[in-house]
Amino acid sequence: MARGTTRLKRLDDIDLQPGRKIGPRYVVERLLGYGYEGEVYQIREVPTGIRRAAKLYYPHRNPKDRSSIRHAQKLNSLRHCPIVLQFHHFEQITIKKQRVGCLISELCSGMPLEHWIKQHTGKRIRPFRALMVLYHLARGIEAIHALREYHADVHTENILIQPIGVRFELKLIDFYDWGRMTRYKQQMDILDTVRVFYDCLGGAKHYSAQPPEVRYICAGLKRGLILSRFPTMSALRQHLEQFEWRSTLA
Repeated sequence: MARGTTRLKRLDDIDLQPGRKIGPRYVVERLLGYGYEGEVYQIREVPTGIRRAAKLYYPHRNPKDRSSIRHAQKLNSLRHCPIVLQFHHFEQITIKKQRVGCLISELCSGMPLEHWIKQHTGKRIRPFRALMVLYHLARGIEAIHALREYHADVHTENILIQPIGVRFELKLIDFYDWGRMTRYKQQMDILDTVRVFYDCLGGAKHYSAQPPEVRYICAGLKRGLILSRFPTMSALRQHLEQFEWRSTLA
């Protein structure tokens, strides 16, 4: 270490309190959640009162703002996909003498799918409703894949759900950056999407009692079997639109 310099303590906990300013025009209202990369807050734009979300990255997870910039670029490239949160702009703020990258995006009023599932009887969703969730998820990720992108971290805590009438509005959060798109990465999205469906239904405990139409989609979570039936997200979406129910709907 050079003479006269001070080693800064690693920032593992940003912990912004309500009322704290973010940039020249935003005020923190509350913490929404946190993860490996950083923390997400509900913020309010002071001039307009509009509420948005702010993701603040831990500096050691975001050297030279590479992760936050890549994330912003990815969100911008997918801005026409309804399942993707709309990115607004990038900010840099100083916390405990350290520069912290911050992405400002739309605030979704939905709740994590994980929590929504737990609100149901038996902490699981009945098959037909779970199929509706799967269909909206498959359609959303299909649009991402059509733009030669991927998510790479699809699970029930990274999906926000908001029931609206007879449909569901889903939003994907926390895209994971594995570099350039490959077929393997899109296949992982397919496998993870089927796993979300499996988890909605209650997992292994209830799997054997599911209708055969449901078990056909889950395929026992066998990677090769799932990908042979649904080699693309479009194939999964098309199956959901066309298959015939022979069992009693539950």
